[in-house]
This record gives sequence, structure tokens and C-alpha cells, in this order.
Amino acid sequence: MTGEGTSQTYRKLHGADAYHRKHCQVLKHTLDAYDKNSVIICSFSDLEHDGNAILGDYADSHAVIHVTRDAAGVQSHLQVWDVQRVQQLLRATGPRLRSCANFEFFNLTEKLAATESQDAQVQAKSGSLFLTLKRVERDFLKLLRNILGDHKRVPSHHSAYPLSKVAVHDRAFTMAAQISVKDVVENGVDLDSLQIGADAVEMTISSPGTSQCVPEEDDLLNIAEAFATLRRVTIVPIILTVGRLDSSASKLYCALTSYCLRLGPEYCSVDLGLNDSSIAPLLANRGRTLVIGLLHAKETPLSGWHDTTFLRAYQRGDKLGCSVVKITMPARNIGDNLAVQSFLEHGDRLKLSARLTAYNNGACGRMSMCYNRILTPVRPPSSSAVPSNDSNALITSKDIFTALFSAFVYEPLHYIIYGANVSYSLSPAMHNAAYTACGMPHTYGQHSSDTLDDFQRLAREPYFGGAAVVQPYKTGVLPLLSGLSSHASVIGSVNTILPIRELGEDGSIPDQLSLLSQMNRSGPVKALYGDNTDWIGIRAVLRRGLSPANTVRPQSTALVCGAGGQARSAVYAMLSLGVQKIFICNRTVDNARAVAGHYNRLIESQGISVLSPADAAQCRIRVLESFASPWPKEYRQPSMIVSSIPTQAADGTPTNFTLPDAWLGSPTGGILIELAYRPMLTPIVKQMRAQARRGWIMMDGFDILPEQAFAQFELFTGRRAPRKLMRDEVLKRYREEQEHLTEAGILDPNPPAT
Repeated sequence: MTGEGTSQTYRKLHGADAYHRKHCQVLKHTLDAYDKNSVIICSFSDLEHDGNAILGDYADSHAVIHVTRDAAGVQSHLQVWDVQRVQQLLRATGPRLRSCANFEFFNLTEKLAATESQDAQVQAKSGSLFLTLKRVERDFLKLLRNILGDHKRVPSHHSAYPLSKVAVHDRAFTMAAQISVKDVVENGVDLDSLQIGADAVEMTISSPGTSQCVPEEDDLLNIAEAFATLRRVTIVPIILTVGRLDSSASKLYCALTSYCLRLGPEYCSVDLGLNDSSIAPLLANRGRTLVIGLLHAKETPLSGWHDTTFLRAYQRGDKLGCSVVKITMPARNIGDNLAVQSFLEHGDRLKLSARLTAYNNGACGRMSMCYNRILTPVRPPSSSAVPSNDSNALITSKDIFTALFSAFVYEPLHYIIYGANVSYSLSPAMHNAAYTACGMPHTYGQHSSDTLDDFQRLAREPYFGGAAVVQPYKTGVLPLLSGLSSHASVIGSVNTILPIRELGEDGSIPDQLSLLSQMNRSGPVKALYGDNTDWIGIRAVLRRGLSPANTVRPQSTALVCGAGGQARSAVYAMLSLGVQKIFICNRTVDNARAVAGHYNRLIESQGISVLSPADAAQCRIRVLESFASPWPKEYRQPSMIVSSIPTQAADGTPTNFTLPDAWLGSPTGGILIELAYRPMLTPIVKQMRAQARRGWIMMDGFDILPEQAFAQFELFTGRRAPRKLMRDEVLKRYREEQEHLTEAGILDPNPPAT
């Protein structure tokens, strides 16, 4: 930029003042020249002199993100000073860096020791550290999406799951698990158990005291670290709520709430007890964060819920732009629990944009909490502490489900897995464990049959909740269905069937929100609706196993081995990730051509909703003639491979399938998914384990099975699945099964129903 070598050379030639002026000119030019489609990284030196003001002005119209980290992590990376010295540096520089940024990202220090996380399991299976920064990448992208929105070409990690399409405040009887910053930072609560049955997690920030107006730097870093920890372990929305403060501490409350908004949570609470002049700046800087307006009556008015203060607060919150208005008061008697329902009905009749949630606090108010419809606070099921009588979260999510089923708001249903032979399926154990953990009295069974005759009878029973359909009926069941999801329609097969008990006024299949209202309810079945979650499982595992070096780009290449129903799901999953160059290879080449032709026709007609128009223009599915063919020289070697080749031929002999080593030449390795898991150690698994040192990540059916089941659980119940519990149950049952088979001298059955 200066034409005179390094910045230090320029300083020596022209002096410090001229250097600082030139530095600011270069900074301003860079910001102006690259104000779109760019990532600009600034160091602390860029903030000297006028740099701080220049960057602050830039933040008025752009996202400027302050990246911070814990002192121990910084010290470990730099290998200078001690932790205390680094902590002092963070305290001194934090306010200045924050003054010219409008968002903040806390970079969690990666702990390479074994953990229970799914990412750690991936690393353990592959023996590789190529995914070390994978979670950081995912965390940062999640922040960007909460700031800028979900980009069509780079959809979020969990956007494919059914409930991601419906905002949590638009669903009925949702619950928010309560946790404090201290509990997260000090590992006081099991974060996996915390999420069971919950639709959101609400982290409360306690007041450090009322004598100060500005939060301490250490307190802010604790909040950021706790939020980053939660963001990493959950897919449900996070709500940040600053605890109620004395009226004299409104400045501190606003400062803490403003800081919470900088972290980019899905929801942030704002106290409606503040005046408009205090609330307006908070809402102006919220980005895409949705606001929950709070009003808590410390004492019950004489007229209770008939007091006009509450209705005015709802109207005010709506006018301010809140997505949800939450009003609570202490319950005096059981009558207050009945009165709050009348208040909610009155609020609904106003037809305001903001959703209204209201309930009574205290032990006497627990009934109203059970029947509150939106984001009821619940305490962690694993918490050993007995909540105080005036606590905001006296009950667990399991308590609420028990109440809803006991009052016949929800009803126990029966789900099945249906196929030619499902006796070895692990799905019933996985789903039943999830129902029990959540407090849902549903049951999940299995039904094997040579025909679909039994299915037609079972699917019309009044307590039929839904079915997982496996081979050979994923396509054969299609004529029995009245509607398909857009995904199942493109793929051409289903693995999930839902009963429709209420059709639209015109006899059509209802939309996603209306379908949610029918879940957990019995009655005559008027139609059947088909969906496909196989692609969701494959997509999730592909994303989880792709190292940052193999992030999907226009030149990325993928390979699908096989041409059956799972292969079709694999192609669809790859298209949803933005992969433009996909190859199919199958021993019967005509079948591969049929799959490629099917998708190419849909691509040309823009008939695939998960594929952006920009990607569609360059996208093509190509066929490799055989597994002996050389890899096409004009294309990169694949970094994503999915094998759906059966482990046995029709006559029962092993197929012993492996890939040509010449096709595994990707310089950055990649991910290979073996869809089979019976037996666990197939020839291709052995082959890919030998490639681990070259960056190849090996995943199998035990990774896919739970992921697609999470989506099925959402479709069946309208609730997020207890993910870790379901994963653990699958492995537990499989090991138990293998022990029994070994004792009986029986070989591992193969292939299984999944």
C-alpha cells in the first residue's frame, strides 16, 4: 500500500505521526474497498489513534465481531507470561475492543482429552485430529447465522430437522430449561440431561450487585464463556435473561442486557418495567435476536389477572417489537390459576403479533405452569437442589408432560417399525428410552410382515402414532399415502409415515404448524403422510465429519456407491450441502444411470428446493461405469464418499466391497460413511481405518441411525429428541445383543432393519 516495505520501515522513514495517519488511511481504504462478501481481520494495533473511531463507525452498518478467549487458553497458545498476567491484559483491552464492535464471539479452548461429545467420538473412531477446529467452525457459523440469517447456500447444521422450520414460540406447550451462568462455568448441571424434554434453554445472569453501573470485565467473560458452552452442546434456542435488579440499578441491567444481545442468542429477555427510553436502544441493537418482554408483578393486585396493567403491558410489548410477552405474578389460591387462562384467552382475541405467555409463580401456581403454552420455565431433572417456594422453575419438563397426559390434553400413542424382518431393529429400544426419559407414555413396537396388508390395518387404528418403514416397503408404501414431504417426493421413497387426523378445509394435507397441533392426539385417521429422514441422518454425519479443510466449495467432489433407496437419500443430502459435482457408481450401471437421470431432470427443472439456483446452474450427477474405471482427471478426487453397498449378496455370500485405492487420493482426506453396521467391521471399514493418517474420517451406521431417528422423534412427538440418551441406548442395546448372540453361538445377523 505504501510501496516502502514493511510498516516498521515506513515508521522509521516518516516518523510515528505520519505512520499513524497512513495506518488509518489504509484501514479506512480496506474497509471501504471490501465492505461486501469479505472477511476483514483487524489486530489491536489497528485501533490506535483514530482506528478505534473508524472501526466503530463501520460497525454502524456492518457486523464487527470481537473475538475473545479465556486467559488460560490464550496463555497456553502464546506460551508467554502467566495466566494472571494474561487475565490482566484481557481486563485492560476488553472495553476498548468492545467499544468498536457490535458482536462478540467467545472462542472456547479445545480440550483434546476424551469427552462424551459426538465430535470426540468421531475423533476416537478415526484416530485423527483433523476435526480439532470443527466445533469452533460450527460455533462461529452459528453466530454468523444469528447475525446475518440462514444463507441458502450454507444452511445451518440443524436446519434440515423438522422443528427447525417452526419457531419455538409458535409451538404449543413449549418449555425452557433454566440454568445459571455459574452452573455452566462450574459444571454444576449435566447439560445433556438439562435438555431432555426442553424446547429451549434459558440462561439467567445474576446481578453482581447494585453499587456499580458498569459490569466487571470478568463477569462479562464468564457470561460469554457460559453462552459459548451452551451453544456448543445444544441445538435448541438459547434465551439470555438478566435477573431482576433493584430499580436503582437500571443502568447495570441495561448494560448486561446489551452485552447479552452482542453474543447473538436466539432470544433475549427485556424487562418491561423499564421506560421506553431505556428499552429503545436495546431493541435497536438486537440484530436478528428475538426479544421476550418480561413483566413480573411482585405482589398480586387486588383484581388479580383482571387488572388492566397486565393487558396494557402485553399491548406495549407488542408495540415495542417483542416476539413474546411474558407476564407472571404470585398465586394467592387455586382460583388465580383459572383466572390466568381467562386472561390468555382475552389476549388471544386481540390478534397481536407478539405471542402472550402468562402463569403464576410459587408452589400454588404450579398448575398454571403445567398448562401455560409458551416457554414455561422448568428446572433440570438432574438437579438435586430443592427450589425455593417462590422459584420461577418449581417443576420439571417431565412433570409437565405427566400433567398434560393425565389431563388428556395429550394421549398415549403406539408407534411401530414395519418391514419384512425387523426383529433385530434397535429403533424400538432407542425411541422407548426417549419416551420414558421425557415422561411420555407412548410405546414403540416392531411388526414384521411379507406384505403391507397388516400395515394398512395398523395405520387406521385410533391410537396409531406413526411408523418407521424399512425395506422392502420404502417405495411400495407410496400408493397408500395421501401426501409426501417435498424431500420424500424428490427422493422417491419414505421411511416415516404420520397419521393425519384433521385435513385442511379443502381436504389437503395441513402445513407443518398444523401438523404439530395433531401430534400426541388419538382419533380416526383420515389420511397418511410420508416423509424421509434418511437424508437428514446422512447430511448430519457428512457435515460433522467434514474437516474445515474439506468445507464444501464449488470444486468439491462427492461419490455415492450403490443405486438403491439409501443412495438416492445420499445424493439428496449432498445436494442440500451445496455439492455440485456428485458421482455415482454401482455394479449394475443402468441402475446408477437411472438415479443420475432422475436427479438431473429435477435439477434442470429447478425441482429441488434444498438446492439453491446458483448451485443448480453448475450441478450435475455423473455416472462412473464401474469400480475399475479410472477417476476422471478433470475432477478432484472425492472428499465425501457414502457407501450403500449391501454387505451380503442376495444368496447370503459376503460382498467384501472395497474402494479402488486410486480413488482415495484427496490430498486433504475426507469422510467416508459406511451405511451398514452389521457387521461393524466390514472390508471397507478396515480399508478406511488404514487411511486415517491421511485425513480420512470413517463413519458408519451407528452414526446415521440415531441422527435419522432424532428427526423421526420430532415428526412423531413435536419435540426435540434427547440426543445423547438415544445414542447411548443404541450402543448399549447393540452390545447386549452381541453378548447374547455370542453366548448362543449365533453369528451377527446381517443385514439389519434400521
